[in-house]
Amino acid sequence: MISRPCRSGTAFFVFALMAGLAGCSKQEPAAKTTAAPTAAAPAATPAAAPAAPVDNAPPPEVQRMVGRWLRSDGTYALEIRGADKSGVVQAGYFNPKSINVSRAIWMRGPEGLQVIVELNDVGYPGATYVLSHDAAEDRLVGKYNQPQMGQSFDVDFVRQKKFP
Repeated sequence: MISRPCRSGTAFFVFALMAGLAGCSKQEPAAKTTAAPTAAAPAATPAAAPAAPVDNAPPPEVQRMVGRWLRSDGTYALEIRGADKSGVVQAGYFNPKSINVSRAIWMRGPEGLQVIVELNDVGYPGATYVLSHDAAEDRLVGKYNQPQMGQSFDVDFVRQKKFP
């Protein structure tokens, strides 16, 4: 009769040995500080310096548009959550449930600074808002274009002071 080695016992032993070694950690000796650098010490590289913060903030006019806005003729709500210097706007649209915002940007247009919000959802394919901020009255005013119906409407939104 040929005898075979016990593989399950060997596998357990190897596993236990590796788990034990993984739990051990070797502490690095503390770095010694010297009063003056020696010739053998490497020179500091410019990459080691922290990078200057990048200013990605949009203009103040765009920042003033951040908030929740209610359309004056219904239950439609536009939420401008933020924007960046590149022109990208984070926005949500509700009627009263969430409607997909496929794109939202800000730009300087013929009417000054404008926010363009494009919707793409059931009943809203390609519908867009082109809005400007009326700072004197703190309103968003502009056009709502509904290409599916071939219509365009004048709209205005008022800032909602409190919202859930």
